Amino acid sequence: MCAIFGTAGTVNIKLIKEISKKQIFRGPDAQNFYHDEANLVSLGSNRLSVIDKEKGTQPMFSNDKNLVIVFNGCIYNFLEIKKYLKSKNINFYTNSDTEVVIKAYSYFGEKAFNYFDGMWSLAIHDKIKNKLILSRDYVGQKPLFYTKKDNYYIFSSQLDGLFVDQNIAPKISKENLIKYYAYSFIPAPETLYENIYQVEPGENILIDLKKFDIIKKKYWDISNGADYNIFFNKIEKKNFKKKFENIIEQHSIADKVPVVSLSGGIDSYIIMDYFTKNKRSCSTFTLGFENKTYDESHHVFKIDKKIDKKIYKTTDTELKSNFLKIAKNLSDPIGDSSILPTYIIHNKIKNHSNVCLSGDGGDEAFFGYITFDAFYLARIIKKALPNFILKILRKIFNLTKISYDYITLSTKLRRFFNSIHLEQKYLLSSWMSCLNSEDMSLLFKEKIDENKIYDDLNNLFTKNRDMMKNSQLYYYKYYLPMILTKVDQASMYNSVETRSPFLSKDIINFSLNADLKTLYKFLNKKYFVKNIFKDEIPPNILNRKKHGFAFPKEIILQDKKFVDKLLDFNLLTNEHFFNEKYKSFLEKKSDYSQYIWNELILNLSLQNILNNKKTN
Repeated sequence: MCAIFGTAGTVNIKLIKEISKKQIFRGPDAQNFYHDEANLVSLGSNRLSVIDKEKGTQPMFSNDKNLVIVFNGCIYNFLEIKKYLKSKNINFYTNSDTEVVIKAYSYFGEKAFNYFDGMWSLAIHDKIKNKLILSRDYVGQKPLFYTKKDNYYIFSSQLDGLFVDQNIAPKISKENLIKYYAYSFIPAPETLYENIYQVEPGENILIDLKKFDIIKKKYWDISNGADYNIFFNKIEKKNFKKKFENIIEQHSIADKVPVVSLSGGIDSYIIMDYFTKNKRSCSTFTLGFENKTYDESHHVFKIDKKIDKKIYKTTDTELKSNFLKIAKNLSDPIGDSSILPTYIIHNKIKNHSNVCLSGDGGDEAFFGYITFDAFYLARIIKKALPNFILKILRKIFNLTKISYDYITLSTKLRRFFNSIHLEQKYLLSSWMSCLNSEDMSLLFKEKIDENKIYDDLNNLFTKNRDMMKNSQLYYYKYYLPMILTKVDQASMYNSVETRSPFLSKDIINFSLNADLKTLYKFLNKKYFVKNIFKDEIPPNILNRKKHGFAFPKEIILQDKKFVDKLLDFNLLTNEHFFNEKYKSFLEKKSDYSQYIWNELILNLSLQNILNNKKTN
């Protein structure tokens, strides 16, 4: 796990080293650089040593020195690919997955990216073809930002790494700001800023170092279905458990023994259970809260398993102090408030290991969110009731009592009926959004409707797929990336690599290929997983209600003095709108907690970017 960064079209050693300093927490073990004056290419790597600490140094060269790579991430099936390449008389000199990546690219070309099971962002300088290749994994677990300025390109794992260059100005894009309030993050390829981009999940970007133009290529778009090839075959249902055991084995390869983030839910329990099947010792980490409606730690206490359970109860005071630590590092704004408890638990983990296994991706693959059932139900209701009745119900349920407990029934009903009058393709997004179209219009002082807010979804909700499968793709493309960005930020602030077995390409392929009846049953979340693993999961875990890893963000937001001290009111999108909604939230007249949180995170991110520009 590393930070990667570089330039094409210019060699500026001082700039590269300054970018390295900006993201040292992503790779504290070693910082190395490569400069090619002839081809005007610079590459840099901050390394977190996870596999082959001694020989896995980056930048790494191919045997003939014609390829140079900087790599951030982990390829879980690297041993399988390595075995194949060895059969083709290709020699290896390290035990690292980075060497497998560069030699796989040398042998297979760009097709190599379809053969990787893992998470990555990388850059390869191909001297023979005179091009620079930027690549990102298929669901976007590892970030990669880039921009072009005059006659050169610059890229970085951290968004703020780009702004180290004084020639690059942070100019906010109004269209992308709307996306931020809609999704609580900004979907790739856009960012908050004009002319600053992200490499998309499943995308390669080729920079021609002669013509100095770029070509974007999708090596895999999961909207098109599963990607089977010589390294990925269809999995029969009867073989799923055996395959999952193999996936856990692959995800556990590291110099240090990985730990498991254990919530007491199904996904993390299965990972822990299969991790211990090979009689390895297992340390698990769990975070609890003072607010019992958010606290899951008591479920972990009940797990009857010979594991080293490390359960930490955080206080409201600790939550605030740790939020201040996170606030100093924010640059790419995301509205997932669980970044705070995720940061705290990884802060505990880093003293034991630099690798952690988590259950992220299980809800997307196996229909684990409550909103899948809500979407299914809403489609039935919309067919049965005319829209004017739905709008009346919206007004009625908006009068329900505001609660700061974890997703109460009144909260669910209010959110459900607040959007049910909209087109089907907008339902999931509007339920997740912090503002409706009326609020957006007030915020930006112009008419904004759902067609403008969610125009990205027009190509996703197609008629040639079942609507429930469309909803699954929505979560893969417009919710999971926010979760993954949160995990990446929170873990890397603590120099810990988090791996997600449920995001294995084998599992995603299986999920995309399986028919709906295999995966989904109304009011029976994780239907497939429960049936496959029912003999391994104890009843108290198997039958408990879904509970996301969240914390009561109202602890921070209700402290107006604390929030006012953090905010720069000059950077608010609309100060009058913010003050009005904040007052309504504090008086419990309306639930604008997610909007207030998003505004706070955005504000802090802007402050950090602008302050860093002043000091560089």
